[in-house]
Amino acid sequence: MELAMAILAKENWKRNIHVISQKLKRFPGLLWQTIWKVGRDDPRRVIHALKVGLSLTLVSLLYLLEPLFEGIGQNAIWAVMTVVVVLEFTAGATLCKGLNRGLGTLVAGSLAFLIENISEKSGHVFHAVFIGTAVFVIATYMRFFPYVKRNYDYGVLIFLLTFNLITVSSYRVSNVMKIANERLYTIFIGCGVCLLMTLFIFPIWSGEDLHNSTVAKLEGLAKSIRACVDEYFSDVEKEMTREKSSDRSIDKGYKAVLDSKSQDETLALHASWEPRHSRNCRYPWEQYVKLGAVLRHFGYTVVALHGCLQTEIQTPRSYRALFKDPCSRVADEVSKALIELANSIKRTAPLLSRDTLRLSPRVPARSRRCSEISAKTFSRLQQ
Repeated sequence: MELAMAILAKENWKRNIHVISQKLKRFPGLLWQTIWKVGRDDPRRVIHALKVGLSLTLVSLLYLLEPLFEGIGQNAIWAVMTVVVVLEFTAGATLCKGLNRGLGTLVAGSLAFLIENISEKSGHVFHAVFIGTAVFVIATYMRFFPYVKRNYDYGVLIFLLTFNLITVSSYRVSNVMKIANERLYTIFIGCGVCLLMTLFIFPIWSGEDLHNSTVAKLEGLAKSIRACVDEYFSDVEKEMTREKSSDRSIDKGYKAVLDSKSQDETLALHASWEPRHSRNCRYPWEQYVKLGAVLRHFGYTVVALHGCLQTEIQTPRSYRALFKDPCSRVADEVSKALIELANSIKRTAPLLSRDTLRLSPRVPARSRRCSEISAKTFSRLQQ
Protein backbone atom coordinates (compact mmCIF):
# COMPACT_ATOMS: atom_id res chain seq x y z
CA MET A 1 0.00 0.00 0.00
CA GLU A 2 2.79 2.40 0.91
CA LEU A 3 4.64 1.47 -2.27
CA ALA A 4 1.56 2.26 -4.39
CA MET A 5 1.14 5.62 -2.66
CA ALA A 6 4.80 6.44 -3.28
CA ILE A 7 4.50 5.54 -6.97
CA LEU A 8 1.32 7.64 -7.29
CA ALA A 9 2.98 10.63 -5.58
CA LYS A 10 5.97 10.33 -7.92
CA GLU A 11 3.71 10.26 -10.97
CA ASN A 12 1.80 13.32 -9.73
CA TRP A 13 5.09 15.11 -9.14
CA LYS A 14 6.27 14.31 -12.67
CA ARG A 15 2.93 15.43 -14.08
CA ASN A 16 3.12 18.74 -12.22
CA ILE A 17 6.68 19.30 -13.42
CA HIS A 18 5.55 18.62 -16.99
CA VAL A 19 2.64 21.07 -16.70
CA ILE A 20 4.91 23.77 -15.27
CA SER A 21 7.49 23.24 -18.01
CA GLN A 22 4.81 23.52 -20.69
CA LYS A 23 3.56 26.77 -19.17
CA LEU A 24 7.10 28.14 -19.07
CA LYS A 25 7.55 27.26 -22.74
CA ARG A 26 4.34 29.05 -23.68
CA PHE A 27 5.05 32.08 -21.48
CA PRO A 28 7.28 34.01 -23.95
CA GLY A 29 4.72 33.55 -26.72
CA LEU A 30 1.83 34.65 -24.49
CA LEU A 31 3.84 37.62 -23.25
CA TRP A 32 4.62 38.70 -26.81
CA GLN A 33 0.95 38.32 -27.81
CA THR A 34 -0.10 40.52 -24.89
CA ILE A 35 2.49 43.17 -25.76
CA TRP A 36 1.49 43.07 -29.43
CA LYS A 37 -2.21 43.41 -28.57
CA VAL A 38 -1.62 46.39 -26.26
CA GLY A 39 0.59 48.09 -28.85
CA ARG A 40 -1.88 47.44 -31.65
CA ASP A 41 -4.86 48.74 -29.67
CA ASP A 42 -3.06 51.93 -28.60
CA PRO A 43 0.38 52.58 -30.18
CA ARG A 44 0.81 55.52 -27.83
CA ARG A 45 1.44 53.04 -25.01
CA VAL A 46 4.57 51.86 -26.81
CA ILE A 47 5.76 55.44 -27.29
CA HIS A 48 5.16 56.26 -23.63
CA ALA A 49 7.02 53.14 -22.48
CA LEU A 50 10.02 54.05 -24.66
CA LYS A 51 10.02 57.62 -23.31
CA VAL A 52 9.99 56.35 -19.72
CA GLY A 53 12.91 54.03 -20.42
CA LEU A 54 14.90 56.75 -22.19
CA SER A 55 14.22 59.28 -19.41
CA LEU A 56 15.39 56.91 -16.68
CA THR A 57 18.50 56.10 -18.72
CA LEU A 58 19.35 59.80 -19.07
CA VAL A 59 19.01 60.60 -15.36
CA SER A 60 20.93 57.43 -14.48
CA LEU A 61 23.94 58.99 -16.22
CA LEU A 62 24.23 61.25 -13.17
CA TYR A 63 25.36 58.13 -11.33
CA LEU A 64 27.18 56.34 -14.16
CA LEU A 65 29.34 59.23 -15.42
CA GLU A 66 32.11 60.10 -12.99
CA PRO A 67 32.24 63.89 -13.66
CA LEU A 68 28.50 64.25 -13.08
CA PHE A 69 28.56 62.10 -9.97
CA GLU A 70 31.40 64.13 -8.46
CA GLY A 71 29.40 67.32 -8.92
CA ILE A 72 26.06 66.02 -7.62
CA GLY A 73 26.91 63.02 -5.45
CA GLN A 74 24.36 60.78 -3.76
CA ASN A 75 21.59 63.33 -4.32
CA ALA A 76 21.39 62.16 -7.94
CA ILE A 77 18.84 59.62 -6.74
CA TRP A 78 16.33 62.49 -6.42
CA ALA A 79 16.46 63.00 -10.18
CA VAL A 80 15.63 59.33 -10.71
CA MET A 81 12.78 59.51 -8.19
CA THR A 82 11.45 62.65 -9.88
CA VAL A 83 11.31 60.95 -13.29
CA VAL A 84 9.56 57.89 -11.83
CA VAL A 85 6.93 60.01 -10.06
CA VAL A 86 6.42 62.90 -12.51
CA LEU A 87 6.50 61.36 -16.00
CA GLU A 88 2.89 60.54 -16.90
CA PHE A 89 1.09 59.30 -20.01
CA THR A 90 -0.09 62.71 -21.25
CA ALA A 91 1.69 66.03 -21.53
CA GLY A 92 -0.87 67.79 -19.35
CA ALA A 93 -0.50 65.30 -16.50
CA THR A 94 3.31 65.55 -16.67
CA LEU A 95 3.19 69.35 -16.73
CA CYS A 96 0.79 69.40 -13.79
CA LYS A 97 2.97 67.12 -11.69
CA GLY A 98 6.29 68.55 -12.85
CA LEU A 99 5.42 72.20 -12.26
CA ASN A 100 3.73 71.37 -8.96
CA ARG A 101 6.79 69.45 -7.81
CA GLY A 102 9.25 72.11 -8.98
CA LEU A 103 7.35 75.09 -7.62
CA GLY A 104 6.50 73.29 -4.38
CA THR A 105 10.16 72.45 -3.82
CA LEU A 106 11.34 75.96 -4.71
CA VAL A 107 8.79 77.77 -2.51
CA ALA A 108 9.32 75.38 0.39
CA GLY A 109 13.10 75.77 0.18
CA SER A 110 12.89 79.56 0.05
CA LEU A 111 10.49 79.72 3.00
CA ALA A 112 12.57 77.26 5.01
CA PHE A 113 15.70 79.33 4.30
CA LEU A 114 13.92 82.48 5.51
CA ILE A 115 12.71 80.81 8.71
CA GLU A 116 16.18 79.37 9.33
CA ASN A 117 17.80 82.79 9.04
CA ILE A 118 15.27 84.32 11.45
CA SER A 119 15.37 81.56 14.05
CA GLU A 120 19.12 80.88 14.14
CA LYS A 121 19.79 84.34 15.61
CA SER A 122 17.67 83.52 18.66
CA GLY A 123 18.32 81.18 21.54
CA HIS A 124 18.23 77.39 21.41
CA VAL A 125 14.82 77.12 23.09
CA PHE A 126 13.22 79.88 21.04
CA HIS A 127 14.64 78.24 17.89
CA ALA A 128 12.75 75.01 18.62
CA VAL A 129 9.53 76.85 19.55
CA PHE A 130 9.70 79.00 16.42
CA ILE A 131 10.23 75.98 14.14
CA GLY A 132 7.33 74.08 15.73
CA THR A 133 5.01 77.07 15.45
CA ALA A 134 5.96 77.68 11.81
CA VAL A 135 5.37 74.04 10.89
CA PHE A 136 1.96 74.04 12.61
CA VAL A 137 0.75 77.31 11.06
CA ILE A 138 1.91 76.56 7.51
CA ALA A 139 0.63 72.97 7.48
CA THR A 140 -2.75 74.07 8.84
CA TYR A 141 -3.05 76.90 6.33
CA MET A 142 -2.10 74.78 3.31
CA ARG A 143 -4.67 72.07 4.14
CA PHE A 144 -7.49 74.43 5.11
CA PHE A 145 -8.68 75.57 1.67
CA PRO A 146 -10.45 72.93 -0.48
CA TYR A 147 -9.60 74.79 -3.70
CA VAL A 148 -5.87 74.41 -3.06
CA LYS A 149 -6.21 70.71 -2.29
CA ARG A 150 -8.39 70.07 -5.33
CA ASN A 151 -6.18 71.80 -7.91
CA TYR A 152 -2.69 71.76 -6.43
CA ASP A 153 -2.74 68.77 -4.10
CA TYR A 154 0.51 67.26 -5.38
CA GLY A 155 2.32 70.60 -5.16
CA VAL A 156 1.07 71.12 -1.60
CA LEU A 157 2.22 67.62 -0.68
CA ILE A 158 5.72 68.27 -2.03
CA PHE A 159 5.77 71.70 -0.35
CA LEU A 160 4.92 70.27 3.07
CA LEU A 161 7.38 67.40 2.66
CA THR A 162 10.26 69.65 1.59
CA PHE A 163 9.49 72.37 4.11
CA ASN A 164 9.39 69.98 7.06
CA LEU A 165 12.44 68.10 5.81
CA ILE A 166 14.55 71.27 5.66
CA THR A 167 13.12 73.18 8.62
CA VAL A 168 13.05 70.36 11.15
CA SER A 169 16.39 68.91 10.02
CA SER A 170 18.08 72.30 10.34
CA TYR A 171 17.64 72.09 14.12
CA ARG A 172 20.08 69.15 14.34
CA VAL A 173 22.05 69.25 11.06
CA SER A 174 24.37 72.15 10.36
CA ASN A 175 24.76 71.88 6.56
CA VAL A 176 21.11 71.16 5.76
CA MET A 177 20.83 74.11 3.37
CA LYS A 178 23.66 72.77 1.22
CA ILE A 179 21.92 69.39 1.02
CA ALA A 180 18.63 71.13 0.17
CA ASN A 181 20.26 73.09 -2.66
CA GLU A 182 21.78 69.94 -4.16
CA ARG A 183 18.45 68.13 -3.98
CA LEU A 184 16.72 71.12 -5.55
CA TYR A 185 19.11 71.02 -8.51
CA THR A 186 18.61 67.29 -9.06
CA ILE A 187 14.82 67.64 -8.85
CA PHE A 188 14.94 70.39 -11.47
CA ILE A 189 17.08 68.13 -13.67
CA GLY A 190 14.51 65.34 -13.37
CA CYS A 191 11.61 67.71 -14.10
CA GLY A 192 13.47 69.12 -17.10
CA VAL A 193 14.02 65.65 -18.57
CA CYS A 194 10.33 64.80 -18.06
CA LEU A 195 9.14 68.02 -19.71
CA LEU A 196 11.55 67.54 -22.61
CA MET A 197 10.29 64.02 -23.24
CA THR A 198 6.60 64.77 -22.87
CA LEU A 199 6.46 68.05 -24.84
CA PHE A 200 8.92 67.59 -27.70
CA ILE A 201 9.07 63.84 -28.41
CA PHE A 202 5.77 62.53 -29.77
CA PRO A 203 3.61 64.44 -27.25
CA ILE A 204 0.31 62.96 -26.10
CA TRP A 205 -2.18 65.71 -25.26
CA SER A 206 -4.88 65.45 -22.61
CA GLY A 207 -6.99 67.93 -24.58
CA GLU A 208 -7.13 65.61 -27.57
CA ASP A 209 -8.11 62.69 -25.35
CA LEU A 210 -10.91 64.76 -23.82
CA HIS A 211 -12.01 65.88 -27.28
CA ASN A 212 -12.08 62.33 -28.69
CA SER A 213 -13.75 60.98 -25.56
CA THR A 214 -16.62 63.47 -25.93
CA VAL A 215 -17.11 62.49 -29.57
CA ALA A 216 -17.11 58.79 -28.68
CA LYS A 217 -19.72 59.33 -25.94
CA LEU A 218 -22.08 61.13 -28.32
CA GLU A 219 -21.74 58.38 -30.91
CA GLY A 220 -22.19 55.67 -28.28
CA LEU A 221 -25.41 57.23 -26.97
CA ALA A 222 -26.78 57.51 -30.50
CA LYS A 223 -26.09 53.82 -31.18
CA SER A 224 -27.56 52.76 -27.82
CA ILE A 225 -30.82 54.65 -28.40
CA ARG A 226 -31.19 53.26 -31.91
CA ALA A 227 -30.45 49.71 -30.71
CA CYS A 228 -32.95 49.96 -27.81
CA VAL A 229 -35.80 51.13 -30.04
CA ASP A 230 -35.05 48.60 -32.78
CA GLU A 231 -34.97 45.73 -30.32
CA TYR A 232 -38.13 46.87 -28.52
CA PHE A 233 -40.18 47.02 -31.72
CA SER A 234 -38.71 43.94 -33.38
CA ASP A 235 -41.28 41.64 -34.98
CA VAL A 236 -39.97 38.44 -33.41
CA GLU A 237 -40.37 37.63 -29.73
CA LYS A 238 -37.71 39.12 -27.51
CA GLU A 239 -36.71 35.76 -26.07
CA MET A 240 -35.87 34.55 -29.56
CA THR A 241 -34.10 37.62 -30.85
CA ARG A 242 -32.22 39.14 -27.94
CA GLU A 243 -28.58 38.16 -27.98
CA LYS A 244 -25.70 38.93 -25.71
CA SER A 245 -24.00 40.94 -28.43
CA SER A 246 -26.99 43.28 -28.65
CA ASP A 247 -27.09 43.86 -24.89
CA ARG A 248 -23.35 44.36 -24.87
CA SER A 249 -23.53 47.03 -27.57
CA ILE A 250 -26.27 48.89 -25.66
CA ASP A 251 -24.39 48.64 -22.35
CA LYS A 252 -21.15 49.81 -23.91
CA GLY A 253 -22.79 52.96 -25.25
CA TYR A 254 -24.27 54.37 -22.05
CA LYS A 255 -21.94 52.86 -19.44
CA ALA A 256 -18.99 54.67 -21.01
CA VAL A 257 -20.93 57.92 -20.50
CA LEU A 258 -22.09 57.22 -16.95
CA ASP A 259 -18.59 56.21 -15.81
CA SER A 260 -16.82 59.20 -17.37
CA LYS A 261 -17.21 61.88 -14.69
CA SER A 262 -13.88 61.34 -12.97
CA GLN A 263 -12.04 60.86 -16.26
CA ASP A 264 -13.52 64.03 -17.77
CA GLU A 265 -12.60 66.16 -14.77
CA THR A 266 -9.06 64.76 -14.68
CA LEU A 267 -8.50 65.27 -18.41
CA ALA A 268 -9.95 68.77 -18.21
CA LEU A 269 -7.64 69.68 -15.33
CA HIS A 270 -4.59 68.35 -17.16
CA ALA A 271 -5.66 70.01 -20.43
CA SER A 272 -5.72 73.38 -18.68
CA TRP A 273 -1.98 73.02 -18.02
CA GLU A 274 -1.06 72.30 -21.63
CA PRO A 275 0.44 75.02 -23.86
CA ARG A 276 -0.99 76.09 -27.19
CA HIS A 277 0.25 73.48 -29.64
CA SER A 278 -1.92 73.95 -32.76
CA ARG A 279 -4.24 76.46 -34.41
CA ASN A 280 -7.42 75.22 -32.68
CA CYS A 281 -6.05 73.93 -29.41
CA ARG A 282 -7.47 76.30 -26.82
CA TYR A 283 -9.63 73.58 -25.36
CA PRO A 284 -12.65 75.01 -23.49
CA TRP A 285 -12.32 72.35 -20.83
CA GLU A 286 -15.06 73.82 -18.63
CA GLN A 287 -17.52 73.47 -21.53
CA TYR A 288 -16.44 69.88 -22.13
CA VAL A 289 -17.10 69.05 -18.47
CA LYS A 290 -20.55 70.68 -18.66
CA LEU A 291 -21.33 68.78 -21.85
CA GLY A 292 -20.24 65.55 -20.16
CA ALA A 293 -22.63 66.24 -17.26
CA VAL A 294 -25.53 66.79 -19.71
CA LEU A 295 -24.65 63.57 -21.53
CA ARG A 296 -24.68 61.64 -18.25
CA HIS A 297 -28.20 62.91 -17.52
CA PHE A 298 -29.16 61.91 -21.04
CA GLY A 299 -27.60 58.49 -20.42
CA TYR A 300 -30.07 57.87 -17.59
CA THR A 301 -32.82 57.95 -20.22
CA VAL A 302 -31.01 55.24 -22.18
CA VAL A 303 -30.72 53.20 -18.98
CA ALA A 304 -34.50 53.46 -18.53
CA LEU A 305 -35.05 52.37 -22.14
CA HIS A 306 -32.75 49.41 -21.65
CA GLY A 307 -34.65 48.51 -18.49
CA CYS A 308 -37.85 48.26 -20.53
CA LEU A 309 -36.19 45.54 -22.60
CA GLN A 310 -35.22 43.51 -19.54
CA THR A 311 -38.40 43.76 -17.47
CA GLU A 312 -40.40 40.57 -16.93
CA ILE A 313 -43.78 42.19 -17.69
CA GLN A 314 -43.78 43.22 -21.35
CA THR A 315 -46.30 45.27 -23.30
CA PRO A 316 -48.19 43.12 -25.84
CA ARG A 317 -46.96 43.33 -29.42
CA SER A 318 -50.32 44.61 -30.61
CA TYR A 319 -50.04 47.67 -28.37
CA ARG A 320 -46.44 48.30 -29.33
CA ALA A 321 -47.40 48.45 -32.98
CA LEU A 322 -49.69 51.43 -32.27
CA PHE A 323 -46.83 53.75 -31.33
CA LYS A 324 -43.98 52.12 -33.24
CA ASP A 325 -43.79 54.76 -35.99
CA PRO A 326 -43.71 57.89 -33.76
CA CYS A 327 -41.20 56.30 -31.39
CA SER A 328 -39.00 55.26 -34.30
CA ARG A 329 -39.12 58.78 -35.74
CA VAL A 330 -38.18 60.31 -32.38
CA ALA A 331 -35.32 57.82 -32.03
CA ASP A 332 -34.14 58.69 -35.54
CA GLU A 333 -34.23 62.41 -34.76
CA VAL A 334 -32.37 61.99 -31.47
CA SER A 335 -29.75 59.72 -33.03
CA LYS A 336 -29.36 62.13 -35.93
CA ALA A 337 -28.92 65.06 -33.54
CA LEU A 338 -26.31 63.24 -31.46
CA ILE A 339 -24.40 62.06 -34.53
CA GLU A 340 -24.39 65.57 -35.98
CA LEU A 341 -23.15 66.95 -32.67
CA ALA A 342 -20.40 64.32 -32.64
CA ASN A 343 -19.35 65.12 -36.21
CA SER A 344 -19.34 68.85 -35.58
CA ILE A 345 -17.19 68.44 -32.47
CA LYS A 346 -14.89 66.11 -34.38
CA ARG A 347 -14.45 68.76 -37.09
CA THR A 348 -14.26 71.56 -34.45
CA ALA A 349 -16.79 73.44 -36.57
CA PRO A 350 -20.26 74.86 -35.79
CA LEU A 351 -23.34 72.75 -36.44
CA LEU A 352 -24.46 72.85 -40.05
CA SER A 353 -28.14 72.62 -39.09
CA ARG A 354 -28.09 74.05 -35.58
CA ASP A 355 -31.23 76.13 -36.07
CA THR A 356 -33.18 73.12 -37.34
CA LEU A 357 -32.14 71.07 -34.33
CA ARG A 358 -33.09 73.83 -31.94
CA LEU A 359 -36.52 74.39 -33.44
CA SER A 360 -37.50 70.77 -34.08
CA PRO A 361 -40.23 69.76 -31.58
CA ARG A 362 -39.22 66.10 -31.86
CA VAL A 363 -35.78 66.68 -30.38
CA PRO A 364 -35.86 66.31 -26.58
CA ALA A 365 -34.79 69.13 -24.30
CA ARG A 366 -31.58 67.36 -23.28
CA SER A 367 -30.50 67.10 -26.93
CA ARG A 368 -31.14 70.82 -27.40
CA ARG A 369 -29.13 71.44 -24.24
CA CYS A 370 -26.24 69.45 -25.74
CA SER A 371 -26.49 71.61 -28.87
CA GLU A 372 -26.34 74.85 -26.85
CA ILE A 373 -23.30 73.75 -24.86
CA SER A 374 -21.61 72.52 -28.04
CA ALA A 375 -22.18 75.91 -29.66
CA LYS A 376 -20.36 77.57 -26.75
CA THR A 377 -17.60 75.01 -27.11
CA PHE A 378 -17.13 75.78 -30.81
CA SER A 379 -16.92 79.52 -30.18
CA ARG A 380 -14.15 78.90 -27.64
CA LEU A 381 -12.33 76.51 -29.96
CA GLN A 382 -12.11 79.19 -32.66
CA GLN A 383 -10.39 81.65 -30.31
